[in-house]
Amino acid sequence: MNRKWLILDCNFLCHRTKHVTGGLSYENKPTNVIYGFLRTVIALQELFKTKHIVFCWDSKSSKRTKLFPDYKKKRSQKYKEWTEKELRQENAFRLQMRKLRKVYLRQIGYRNIFCQKGYEADDLMASVAYNIPEDDEAVIITSDQDLLQCIRHNIAFYDPRKNKVMTLQKFKKKYGIIPEQWIVVKILAGCSTDEVPGIRGIGETRAIQYLQGELKETSKAFQKIEAERKSIFIQNYPLVCLPFENTKVFKLKKDKLCQKGWQEVVEKLGMKSFRKEMPMIIKGRRNKRSLL
Repeated sequence: MNRKWLILDCNFLCHRTKHVTGGLSYENKPTNVIYGFLRTVIALQELFKTKHIVFCWDSKSSKRTKLFPDYKKKRSQKYKEWTEKELRQENAFRLQMRKLRKVYLRQIGYRNIFCQKGYEADDLMASVAYNIPEDDEAVIITSDQDLLQCIRHNIAFYDPRKNKVMTLQKFKKKYGIIPEQWIVVKILAGCSTDEVPGIRGIGETRAIQYLQGELKETSKAFQKIEAERKSIFIQNYPLVCLPFENTKVFKLKKDKLCQKGWQEVVEKLGMKSFRKEMPMIIKGRRNKRSLL
């Protein structure tokens, strides 16, 4: 069918736009995240020239914490230290995300909006990517390097912060390994963002050198990896391998994008600048939008 799918890390995009769009509101209700998110969707569709979007959202809970209690522990602890003002702001932020996921995107006519209890957006994105029809292609939109493991001949990776697309060819050239081996890199080196500890003293560079056979067997790094490889694999494999066990296989549906639904959303939220901007490719448009 030769469709191009954009697989969005929605929580990442919402957090990113929160810090850029400031205090936009309408009728005393915050709208900055919704505005910024929709603006980003339009820009991405124009950049990649496609209207096929998959929206993946984090669940409130994570099954990984049952396997490893320290998984993202610092993130949950910081909420306990917030002031009442910070908590109100966070609640307003989460409400906007919930409205996007449950109301506004559906009202516009998007049908591929996924969230699974106990699973992260990463898991859903990986599941969608691995089950993309062979004749289709996909671009994973996120800054999370864990998803580099999903790159294939028809699956690319795009980080909006760097504005760069990582294809299979570019990945092999940069790292000298194949994407499937990226899982091993994360197992050995760990992931500081998710608070998954790797082998002490072994970062991504050393892990890649190990996989490439470039580490001397007499080196401390090689011996350390050999000594701890088995135990670190047992601990980290289920934490870094995507998708997590029992992630659903999601059936992609045809969107029913509706001009009326779009108008109703932007009118309700007071987004006057969006009234003529249906979020789909408009043939002949030349202007380039900011990806925030």
